[in-house]
Amino acid sequence: MSTPVFLRGDGVSLHPVEESDHEFLRRNLNRPDVRAGFGAATVLDEDGVAGYVEGYTDADDKEIFLVRAGGDRVGEAFLFDLAPQRGSVELGYWIAPAHQGNGYATAAAAAVVDYCFTERRLHKVNARVLAFNDGSRAVLEKVGFEREGCRRDDFYVDGEYVDADLYGIVEDEWDGPSSAAGAPADGPGEGD
Repeated sequence: MSTPVFLRGDGVSLHPVEESDHEFLRRNLNRPDVRAGFGAATVLDEDGVAGYVEGYTDADDKEIFLVRAGGDRVGEAFLFDLAPQRGSVELGYWIAPAHQGNGYATAAAAAVVDYCFTERRLHKVNARVLAFNDGSRAVLEKVGFEREGCRRDDFYVDGEYVDADLYGIVEDEWDGPSSAAGAPADGPGEGD
């Protein structure tokens, strides 16, 4: 049985991560096609996943959500680098490859952005996308993020340094989660 719904989006629900979700996270966070979107290169065993989740749940500047669709675990959305004095936070998300292409990343990102503005009363949500991750870029743009710049050679992935495009959306640009509805924009990597 899953934890109660914390947030709802278009066809998705976001839940606190519980121990029974750890195997799903371990299996997917270790996949090359998922971890490449984050520039991650370390293997997460059971203890590593527990530490990863605890790192989010025990921190004041982070939040983590398990994304479900139709009762299935499909991915993760998370917030980090919460800076209350600036009113900003950074958004991340991924969808397991078996569930990509259904709009789940867009729906989850929109639900979390709405939460940031309406419940957390933040002013800005930031995100970054590795240069090769067109799926994640499409998700952010569909949700209403604007490209703000590029950090050159910011991550080391598969033997080379890659750029990270910086995105942001501010509170007065947000039209609500329904503005992100429509055709799926999900592709491989960080955005999914």
